[in-house]
Formats: sequence, C-alpha cells, structure tokens
Amino acid sequence: MMSNIKYHLYQKKRINKDMIDNTHPLVKVPSSAIYLLEYFDSLGYNVRIHEDWNHLKNLLESQEDYPFDMDAAFTTEYMLESNIAFAIYLKKGDNIVATYAAKDLHPGVVREGLTDLYPNLIMEKLPDILNLDDFQYYYSSCQWVHSDHLGKKLGVSLDLLKKHIIFDSIGGDVNYAIHRINDSMKSYHIDKLHYSDSETFAKQDEYGSGLGGAGGEKDREYNIVWTIKDSFQTKVEDIKSTYK
Repeated sequence: MMSNIKYHLYQKKRINKDMIDNTHPLVKVPSSAIYLLEYFDSLGYNVRIHEDWNHLKNLLESQEDYPFDMDAAFTTEYMLESNIAFAIYLKKGDNIVATYAAKDLHPGVVREGLTDLYPNLIMEKLPDILNLDDFQYYYSSCQWVHSDHLGKKLGVSLDLLKKHIIFDSIGGDVNYAIHRINDSMKSYHIDKLHYSDSETFAKQDEYGSGLGGAGGEKDREYNIVWTIKDSFQTKVEDIKSTYK
C-alpha cells in the first residue's frame, strides 16, 4: 500500500502532468510552481504553454476587453530564432481566458526598439541593474484576463508561474516589464506581482500614441519594473502561504 507521503508526491506529479498542455520544446514548468498548478486545478482551469505568436496576436486583437495594441516584441516580425520565448494560456475547458508571454531580451534592446517605434517617446537612462552584459534578462508582456474571470487572482498567478519558469526552469537572472503610471499600477506590480523595483522609464509627448502592450492612447508616462532571481526566491514561501 502506498504511504501517505508517496501518495501525496504522486498526486502532485499527476496534476503537473495532466493539467499542462506544453508544446514548447525548451520550456518546462518547474516543481517550484506546483502550488500554482494546484490552485488553477482547484478552480477548473488548465494551462497551455507554446510559442505560436500569430495565434497570440490574433487572440488578443480579437478581445474587446484587451485595452492595448499588441506588443510588437511578441510578434513574429520581432522574434529571432535565438530567442527563448514562451506564451502561457489559461483555459477553462476549450476557452482561453487569460494570457501571458515572456522572452529573453536585453532591456537596452527594448529601449532602442521603442525609440524606433515611437519617435515621440522621451526615454530615461536604464538603471544599472538593467544594463549588464552578463545577466540573462527576460521581458514579459501580453497579460490579459477575460472580464468574466476577474476576481480570482488569475493574472497574479500567471505572473508567478511565468517567474518560476524564468528563474527555475530556463536560467533567467532578471524578469522585467513596462507598466503605465497611474494611482495603482506601481503598487500592483510591487505588492501583488512581487517585482522589487519600479522606476521612471519613458514619457510620451502630447502627440504620441499609446505604448503597445503597456498603455493605451490616453497613457503618457511609463515605468520599468523588475526583480532579480534572488529577490523573488526570498519571497516564495510567503507567497505560497497565500495559496493554502
């Protein structure tokens, strides 16, 4: 007869295997993220991981409640063969109800790319921690949760799953993102998504357009937010306690 400990480990492995549809050849969900898989499973959701960027673009552009233009960094035009990049879908049955995406990309490249795409953008100098040559940086964007599925911390949980994959599976040193500035976005990224720092990054002049993936037409100021692997991992046990 199987011991309670062995049975518990077996159950975790079964959930990890059965609830993930992973077609990505390089990305695996690490055991450190099992608590998130169990949370999704308890609510009847399952996870798909892939690198079909045309599908992601078409999906987000078809959603009335996705408020931004598609982030160009996650389109086929700006995806190199050398990039390690992945998209995460959260599904309820056959319906995709939430998304996230990440790719290895130096912040300096993002800064230069945004300058080319948005000529009216006024850019700040990158913080030193985001401008090193020997760090593996992962940029994340394309977070969306269908309006019918809000209030279940699905966006927060997908963000945590993304961080576990970056730090515990594919060897990332830093995860960073860009967010618009308003009364709540900085605190949301620091307090809810467990990034460690957020600093001024870019500003649109009065003739600029919204920043794809991070802001709409009316948004003008943006921060860059990040966490390093060690900082995130010191928070994991406290984070896990909120899922019990």
